[in-house]
Amino acid sequence: MGRGLRAHLVATLAVLCLAALPALAHHSLAPYDREVSRSIEGVVTTYDFSNPHVKLTLTVSNSDGSSTEWLFESSSVSRMMARGFNRVSARSGDTITVRYNPRRSGAAGGYMTGFTDARGKSFGPVQER
Repeated sequence: MGRGLRAHLVATLAVLCLAALPALAHHSLAPYDREVSRSIEGVVTTYDFSNPHVKLTLTVSNSDGSSTEWLFESSSVSRMMARGFNRVSARSGDTITVRYNPRRSGAAGGYMTGFTDARGKSFGPVQER
């Protein structure tokens, strides 16, 4: 292998490795306390069943009559489908109870591990490796 080709190969591999770093950081579960499980009931605002992560926004009623938007993130579509979820498991306006690991920051939301719909059908659990 010539010196120029070898240098080009090394440079290409370096760029590919650096390009992969944001993907590794993106998939971290560090923002969530995976040792704590909670549940909360609310009304589905959005349910985005797409990669890289399924997302769900829930409007939760507070005791003072106000409401708070909670944002939940979960696994990839393929992992969610393997656990019984699909693109119509939740629809805007549905009342559901979400099971989740809370955000370490205390913000409203977390890592969704499953949910139960108003009819009592349960979806999940979702577990990451």
